[in-house]
Amino acid sequence: MKKLVPPLIILLWIIAMSALLLRHMPGSHLDIIKAQSVLPDKKQRWMGIYLKGQKIGYASNSLTRETEGYSVAVEMHMKLNVMGAIQEVHTRASASLAPDLKIRSFRFALKAAQDMEVEGKIRDKTLSLTIKTANDLSSKEIKLHEAPQMNLSIIPYLINKGLKKGTRLTFPVFDPVTLGTQKMTVEVMGKEQITLNKNKAAGPEDAFKIKGEINGMTLWMWIDEQGNELKEESPAGFTLISEPMSEAVKFAPPSGSSDIILQTSVPFNLDLPPDISYLKVRLKGLDTDGFELDGGRQTLKGDVLEIKKDAISSLGNNILPPAEAEQYLEETPFIQSGNKDIIDLAKKITGTEKAPLSKGLLLWEWTFKNIEKVPSITIPSALEVLKTRKGDCNEHTTLFTALARAAGLPAKMSAGLVYKDKRFYYHAWPEIFAGRWIAIDPTLGQFPADAAHIRLISGGLDRQAILIRAINNISIEGIEYR
Repeated sequence: MKKLVPPLIILLWIIAMSALLLRHMPGSHLDIIKAQSVLPDKKQRWMGIYLKGQKIGYASNSLTRETEGYSVAVEMHMKLNVMGAIQEVHTRASASLAPDLKIRSFRFALKAAQDMEVEGKIRDKTLSLTIKTANDLSSKEIKLHEAPQMNLSIIPYLINKGLKKGTRLTFPVFDPVTLGTQKMTVEVMGKEQITLNKNKAAGPEDAFKIKGEINGMTLWMWIDEQGNELKEESPAGFTLISEPMSEAVKFAPPSGSSDIILQTSVPFNLDLPPDISYLKVRLKGLDTDGFELDGGRQTLKGDVLEIKKDAISSLGNNILPPAEAEQYLEETPFIQSGNKDIIDLAKKITGTEKAPLSKGLLLWEWTFKNIEKVPSITIPSALEVLKTRKGDCNEHTTLFTALARAAGLPAKMSAGLVYKDKRFYYHAWPEIFAGRWIAIDPTLGQFPADAAHIRLISGGLDRQAILIRAINNISIEGIEYR
């Protein structure tokens, strides 16, 4: 097996952190509180970001009352040990709000190995997007189910209700990274004492504990009686702690800090040879609800999972019904299968080939040979990968999916775990429909992918965010392989 390049895990963290730091909800029962009466003219908070007790960065969140509405901004800075090298990640999300807190426009920027900026303007239920990368500028319009509105009044609402134990709210959360919306529920659990890093000598202080649930993930938040956030425990081992600005911005990668990729990998009890055709394992510690463990080449019975490598020599002539195939052929903001450059390249690669499996093989071979395999912390965009010709599993999978769809070959993205040296690492790969769904891997050079690929979910980044639930929770026990 070729060398792994799996910073998928970091991208998932960026998604989770962005969604939790910048949230919105539609005007509903919270309209009983007028924003102007409960929100301050200006407020800013600073929080240190810790991963399993080690400080890796900081986040800031500001709110400012403008002449006609509000402006909000959220920034996050992190330094991470990624495969032996320190990588810096900086995200900034900002939004302009009307007096009723409806979003007029927003901007999200990611600065890392590759920079990306997404700008959005919202009129009624139409989102006009501009996506900027180092090598491309594209625009797109998306129809929303409802006009988004910031949830800045949630904490004031809870305080107004008296922060009573059992108070519960459910609302949608908009993620500027995936451009998707998920339902979030918050519930006041009661009051307890906590001790923060900044004042351990002062002892514990009283706080209200609030539970949040989003996309199957659970987070915890502690606030004081004035509604100031003191601490937040986010999925995958992140902790945010309220700190003065002077303290929050002080951080450096700890000497000898653990490689974040290795730290989140899953130990395995068996030493597997390359290219296995069958694997039987027992999964522990994972609530499988919402995951896609059963189906296709995978069979789940109880906690036992069997995976069989696809036998491409016995494919039938089945085709997807048009209504089902449409979603696997459509263009998305980051899978630009309708772009002329991608269409032209797909035609050049596939030529006159008509057979789905042969098309997939040609596209897989081109992607494997022409995209340099390097760690890349960015939001994968097919057009950007086409220009830079480099990236990790996210970039390979995104570009392949765009090329396949441009060639009329139904394709989808899958994500889960892949084996390497007695450990499983988080990884992404595509699947193509050629009589049935076939898993392939243009990053590792496998067509079809071997049985050491454990699919947890399929779909884009908005779907892949559920993988956060598995991190540091799942364990895998090998039973049999061949």
